Amino acid sequence: MWRSQLVLIPRAAFLCLLLWLAGLSKSIFPQENHCDPQLRQSTDDPYGYRLRNDRCEGIYIREVASTPLLVASLTESVEDFDLTVNQNLVVEWTAPGPASADIHLRALALRHRLYYRMDTIRAAGSASYVWPPNLLATLNLHRSDLGIVAWTSYVQGNTKRDVYLPLRIRQQGAANKSHGYQLTLLPGVDLAEVFVSLAPTKPDGSPGAFIKKDQALGYGYYPAERGITLSIPELKTPGVYYLEIGATLRDGSSSTAQVWFYHRN
Repeated sequence: MWRSQLVLIPRAAFLCLLLWLAGLSKSIFPQENHCDPQLRQSTDDPYGYRLRNDRCEGIYIREVASTPLLVASLTESVEDFDLTVNQNLVVEWTAPGPASADIHLRALALRHRLYYRMDTIRAAGSASYVWPPNLLATLNLHRSDLGIVAWTSYVQGNTKRDVYLPLRIRQQGAANKSHGYQLTLLPGVDLAEVFVSLAPTKPDGSPGAFIKKDQALGYGYYPAERGITLSIPELKTPGVYYLEIGATLRDGSSSTAQVWFYHRN
């Protein structure tokens, strides 16, 4: 009997030590912060942009300068999700392998003058994220109101760059597979015209033979802070592709955005 008691005492003490160390680690190593430091975090507004479990999400006060050509969304398929049901969204992607860098996810509102953002970081090798839509429902943000992108660092040749990953977003059904993509630009200023060039990349990361070159969208007028959606045609060969988006601005100047994205099998 005495022997069993002597064994139980150290085990209980060891368990207490483990619990103490777990609590200590939480105080020493705070929860990972996914928030963009350029956006002001709000602790007073219940809908303000701040850390919410595994993501940073909410309304922010616009203080950063507008980007003339912002890539707001790159998707393969998006289910017309229902915000009235208590069911999470599932965001899926395919990254080029071998995966060695974290995946960054960002969603923003395409609705005019609504400054909403969601940011989160997923570990290298991950392929999906479960997104609770409670704040989307509160703000009444539906499929057409949202842009969402994912990117990761990838090395081609001697160059390391951010590569976008087209997303598949579902809620109740299985994700649809497509070889074409939808890209949404959010211009920070009025544009006169937008031009698109597309090419696969060579092993060193430079553009190969262009599939399209300086092709005008021809939409006519492109007001600031209004989404511009363009279709990327079906691609048959997997790999990293180069997309160049050029624009002439209403004031007569010009701007260019360069995008690299990964096309899966």
